[in-house]
Amino acid sequence: MTITQIKWFLTVAETLNFTKAADQLGVSQPTLSRQILNMEEELNLQLFIRSGRSVSLTPAGRSLADNLGPIYDDYQKSVEFSQQIQRGISGDLKIGILDGTYVSDFMPPIVTYFEKHHPYVEISFERCSFDELERKLYSNSLDIAFTVFFSVAGKDYLITRYVEHSQDYLMMNRYHRLASRKNVTLKDCRDETFIMISAEDCEESSSFIIEACRECGYYPNIKFAPSLYDLMLNTEAGKGITILDSRNLLRFNPHIKTFEMGKMKWDPSLVAAWNRSNYNPAIPVFMTQLNRTLQQIANHRNKK
Repeated sequence: MTITQIKWFLTVAETLNFTKAADQLGVSQPTLSRQILNMEEELNLQLFIRSGRSVSLTPAGRSLADNLGPIYDDYQKSVEFSQQIQRGISGDLKIGILDGTYVSDFMPPIVTYFEKHHPYVEISFERCSFDELERKLYSNSLDIAFTVFFSVAGKDYLITRYVEHSQDYLMMNRYHRLASRKNVTLKDCRDETFIMISAEDCEESSSFIIEACRECGYYPNIKFAPSLYDLMLNTEAGKGITILDSRNLLRFNPHIKTFEMGKMKWDPSLVAAWNRSNYNPAIPVFMTQLNRTLQQIANHRNKK
């Protein structure tokens, strides 16, 4: 069964008239009828009931039409996207970055590639909270988001691609009473105030940390922050300690002391995520170049 046969079958199934279908397809009615018969013989199915000039679908034909319709639509979209890429794409590519996350090591080469090879694609960036990223990906207001894996895990409407297998750190102002220690673990933080992101912005983040503290034998004293930037600011100001991933800019603040937490039950790795229903042709081009850039960075590190 070929793509052409599927197209012809679906056209007859929609019109329920071989003459009209043949006119729409630009073929002769005998040619169309012969192809449908060949298809029925190949599949060993009767697809249509022909009674004089009347044509109707058999139950098997209706089932096949219902299932082949979406497949044929996806095929057409895939071909269209590939053709757009080949002849040069244009339009907007909107990218969201989780608040406080740095992308300066891998993003500039990708932007340079687009400026050179796809100058008619306008790439824009915006910082967003957890909740904003999810809402804007869902509505396709953003094409791609860079965020931590645990915040998008299990969301079936999203496709994700790992950028970096990150880890979490305990972070505190360098004047904090625990900052002078060589090592600090969650067990050492029983009496500390934890600054956490609000559940309204990211329910997973605080619930994971609370559960980890409970496994250490205590329920943490919590100060909730409405955004990651507020969380970072309160940590900088010495209002408490926090847990952030290795991609967070706070880790590079010389006034912040950080302690590796090791492997936890959640995955704070940096990922790129996009909506399955977003058919912006610039997305696959961007992801291909992201993969190349990350591989180049890895190769350069391995040579050192």
